[in-house]
Amino acid sequence: MKRLVMSDYEISVIIPVYNAEEYLEETLDSVINQSTGYEIIQIVLVDDGSTDQSAEICKRYKEKYPDNIIFYQQQNSGVSSARNKGLTLATGRFITFLDSDDQWSEESFENALRFFERNPYGIDLLSGRMTLFEDNTAVHPLNYRYNFKGRESVIALGQKPCDVQSTIGNCFFKRSALKDMKFDTRFSTSEDTLFISKVLLRTCVYGVSRRCNYMYRKRSDGSSLSQRITARKHFQNLEVCKQLFDDSISEHGLILPYVQATALYIINWQIFGSIDEPFTDDEKREWTDTVVKLIKQIDDKLILDARWMTREKRLFLLYAKYGEHVFERAVWLNLENAYLNGLRVYSLNTASPFLVYAIERVSNLLRIEGTTSLAHLHLPFRLYAKDDEGALSEAQLIPYPTNDYTAITGQVSLKGYRFVIELPIQPGKCYSFFVVFANNPDQELIITPHFSQFGKFDQVSRMDYCVFGDAVIKHRNKQLRIYSYSKKMHIASEIRRIKEIKGDKRFSKEMRRKYIGLRIKYHLKKALHKKPVWLFADKEWKAGDNAENVYRYAMKQSGFHDAEMLFALCKESADYPLVAGYGKVVDPSTDDYLFAFLASSVLVSSRAEQAMVNPFGKRVAMIKDLLSYDFVYLTHGTLFGDLSSMLNKPTKKIRLFSVSTQMERDALLGAEYAYQENEVKILGMARYDGYANAQKKKLVAFLPTWRASIAGKLLPGTSTREYVEHFKDTEYCKFFNALIGNEALIAAFKKYGYKGEFYVHPAFEKQSSDFIGNEYIMVGEGSADYERLLSEASLLVTDYSGVGFDFGYQRKPTVYCQYDSVFSDHQSHTYGEKTYYDYYKDGFGPVATTVEDTVAAIINYLENGCEMENDYRVRADAMFGYSDSQNCKRILDAVIDLEENRGRISKSS
Repeated sequence: MKRLVMSDYEISVIIPVYNAEEYLEETLDSVINQSTGYEIIQIVLVDDGSTDQSAEICKRYKEKYPDNIIFYQQQNSGVSSARNKGLTLATGRFITFLDSDDQWSEESFENALRFFERNPYGIDLLSGRMTLFEDNTAVHPLNYRYNFKGRESVIALGQKPCDVQSTIGNCFFKRSALKDMKFDTRFSTSEDTLFISKVLLRTCVYGVSRRCNYMYRKRSDGSSLSQRITARKHFQNLEVCKQLFDDSISEHGLILPYVQATALYIINWQIFGSIDEPFTDDEKREWTDTVVKLIKQIDDKLILDARWMTREKRLFLLYAKYGEHVFERAVWLNLENAYLNGLRVYSLNTASPFLVYAIERVSNLLRIEGTTSLAHLHLPFRLYAKDDEGALSEAQLIPYPTNDYTAITGQVSLKGYRFVIELPIQPGKCYSFFVVFANNPDQELIITPHFSQFGKFDQVSRMDYCVFGDAVIKHRNKQLRIYSYSKKMHIASEIRRIKEIKGDKRFSKEMRRKYIGLRIKYHLKKALHKKPVWLFADKEWKAGDNAENVYRYAMKQSGFHDAEMLFALCKESADYPLVAGYGKVVDPSTDDYLFAFLASSVLVSSRAEQAMVNPFGKRVAMIKDLLSYDFVYLTHGTLFGDLSSMLNKPTKKIRLFSVSTQMERDALLGAEYAYQENEVKILGMARYDGYANAQKKKLVAFLPTWRASIAGKLLPGTSTREYVEHFKDTEYCKFFNALIGNEALIAAFKKYGYKGEFYVHPAFEKQSSDFIGNEYIMVGEGSADYERLLSEASLLVTDYSGVGFDFGYQRKPTVYCQYDSVFSDHQSHTYGEKTYYDYYKDGFGPVATTVEDTVAAIINYLENGCEMENDYRVRADAMFGYSDSQNCKRILDAVIDLEENRGRISKSS
């Protein structure tokens, strides 16, 4: 690149440092290794009173690069003070601020210098694209600003006021433009937004370059100060909004639209946000009053134009600004768009008002289930379908709390509902969908049906169709049309659908060809092979869980032969030869699996991740009309907390939910999950059958569960998580290493002749090497052979794991070592705060909170031969629906009964 005339340095990088020893070297290396060469870069390190090894790392780099690094230490005074000190020491022509755990991509500085070389006048700030990494790899909501042709562009805030620049890390500034500017040390949050705004208020224009990439670390352990959400932080953010307004009035005599949008962006993150401790009543009132005052100074058009704001947040702010009854004065144009003050604020032509997640035939009715956001308008309404002769089919409306939106104040501000509409299946009928609001009962508004991944129809397609017995249903022009079935119509409809897929530019030519082949193969199999296909699956790389237990029973003991039964397992799995020895196995990484999945009428699995229920991803649009499987979900373990956001019917298509306790069934029949009585059954845990002939050994199983906040991210399309480098430094790892290495515990194992086996949860499988075993307690590689270990062990040591129920079922004791309170921390455990199981009142053994207490409880059991006390045995007797080792039979019988009722296999004699 062309070299510019140098001052002292081209770019000064100001890095405030506070207790960042784990990440600091990576951060510094990202600067040293810039493609410009480090000679033209100045690094200003300001240590803000770190108590770890951060200062030593800074000194080491200072010694290595004495001409390029300035190192300054100060007492802890906050990030604003550290950055201000850095500004006094920096001498480069351009300034960038880098957090001590983040990074710049290798060519970022070169591209920044090139930008300013091409745009020498009028632009004081360049913004680079921001990429999130480590715990969160989502696309930053403001990254749309970089979606343009070419490498760089300029944003004029008078034309695009909502294109706000909120963070300072991904910015390059002309040092001459900063002059005597300082960060406001009164603020410890959003102080950078305030600083940037002062720069932009002078010119109201800035540059953007997608070739400059700032990598923002979302720490897996949540230890970053910016990731901790407190009431003080929220209120300080609102104070920054007020200061933004004051600065704009001082500089321009009014609150510029860009400044309004910047404040709106800050408020946007709070509306339905989280907080470490709930607001007090006074804080709730203060937050609400402050937001209302701010929003009243923000133009409606900005609220509606902001691309980074969801529809639900817009509605919340409109209610805050105008009151709960604002939609009573809405004007509906084209019978589907609501306008307020001349601006469109709501549309019935989007997915939210009418999202269909299930369509099936029940006798002579077409049953349609879906979710609706119509209640968000705070108006009573009727939802119905109407045929072409005017006959109405009213929707049943059911509260659906899973889709509620709860404000940060704790108030449910937008309520979610489900609907069920049943339509007579009569050839020639054509159904349209409408809503009528109570404030205007004579105005019939048209609703556009949208369809989820399981909703049969494809929203974009114009030639999709579904066969329901002797009827064909087609989705045309917002309507459902019913025709009599004939082979001729079926073939003609399929040909039209294939032609449409052939020209569908959403997918590559290769994918279109592949999925057309799947459709043809599907129809041939249905025509030539009358046996239904049943697919069984646990982990893609491991058998031995509930589905494999049922599959083994079905293949070896049941005598049932009326279905073609397959088990999904990677060919490289150590369990593959075993399962292949008694059944047919299909590798989930192959096209054969995709076809088997498409052709299946039943899916039996202990997994419910997205990759399990829909292995096709977005490509499901090309074959969703053919998917007709019934999902029989066998929980991996007993459910003892609210998982409605993960396992609800609208998102998982579970037809039969098999559980082992009344506690689970009662919860699943709650409104949050959306299941009907006949869809949740107490059938028992399939793998429990293996305990009938269990022979206990002098073995203690250590099986802690996982923590979402310290887990690696999922590898795409799998249930496997990445290795996390700093996992060994977490309190979780330290606690369990201290436990299994405790000298008193090891001595007791030796004295009483016991051995121990420690295994991580499958979510932590790649972290097993971070735990240190010994002569008496072995640390296993990867996850456990649960079937063997839970059968042979005499005592279980866990924290919160559901395998405690396996021991309760066998009437064997458990020690719960709960050093942390994961249910009071929304980031720490799958269940969050919503558990309905009390370890102290319902558990099958004592609860300990320290290493010492855990060791004492374990030794107590070793002394008495690991016998379960009577009080815990009574709890176990009351918990389980069945203790007869007939769970696999019950589950298979339920599947057979389900398929018989669906007419897919003949009724048993």
